[in-house]
Amino acid sequence: MIEVRGLQKRFGPTEAVRRVDLQVAAGECFGLIGPNGAGKTTTLKALATLIKPDRGVLTVDGVDVVAEPRQVRRIVGYMPDIFQSYGDLKVIHYLDYFAGLVGLDRERRVKQVEEVLELVDLQPKRDALVGGLSRGVKQRLCLAKTLLHDPKVLLLDEPASGLDPRARIEIRVLLKVLRSDMGKTIIISSHILEDLEEICDRVAVIEAGTVAAVGDVAGLKETARRGRRYLLEPRDDPQKVAAALAARADVVASAEVDGRRVRLTPTDAVTSEAQVLRLLLDEGIGLRAFREEVPDLHEVFLELTSGEVS
Repeated sequence: MIEVRGLQKRFGPTEAVRRVDLQVAAGECFGLIGPNGAGKTTTLKALATLIKPDRGVLTVDGVDVVAEPRQVRRIVGYMPDIFQSYGDLKVIHYLDYFAGLVGLDRERRVKQVEEVLELVDLQPKRDALVGGLSRGVKQRLCLAKTLLHDPKVLLLDEPASGLDPRARIEIRVLLKVLRSDMGKTIIISSHILEDLEEICDRVAVIEAGTVAAVGDVAGLKETARRGRRYLLEPRDDPQKVAAALAARADVVASAEVDGRRVRLTPTDAVTSEAQVLRLLLDEGIGLRAFREEVPDLHEVFLELTSGEVS
């Protein structure tokens, strides 16, 4: 559905995107993560035909973004990270205005506005002034505006930025519906890594205008893993347990106390969870809880990026 090959973009002396290559399948939810200035927004704007790339080939559903921008705009819905308020308009008039801008006739406008209001659960706010809405409601309104022309592809730039936990959950639920029930292809950039982990099939880590890594979340976690680690909650004093484990230098690389838990990193000589459990039994360590610790996306992000900006 989306292909980006050799994307480059410069703004004056700043090379915002050095080289980005991406492929996104139809119906996929694809995440972009990276530090500020990495090139995520520039990549989304290029796909949305809002900026013209200096070099590279970009296609959406087989349509060339540079050669046929009008056709691409019929396919793509772009949600920016900054909401343009139009504060003196009612929600219903705001959506009707943008429905007209995307070319819907009067009959179709009325029907489509009602459908998106229901989809994003904004019907109770239809007569409220846009300027008086909370940030979370404004984000849902912005998403509703993005959906007015029923695009196949959604390009969402930080849709959950600045939202409280409940509003973030609401946005995540909406995105799952759009992808699973409506078959939308979604590219979403976010610094809220937990959101990407929950809803994305694959993610790309972008730094300094290039793709540092791309793959499914499980694969990237494995890439970031530096040996296997285990978390155990012992029945006895964690400090004593950690000291006893650290004394087994033949099989234990490190044992660190984390509150009531002990984080255990075995040596390369230990290759299975069963061996770790045998070690604990041999040392007479009783357990309340035990599990392998898997890196989260925060660790992936820190492992694969250095904080460099383009």
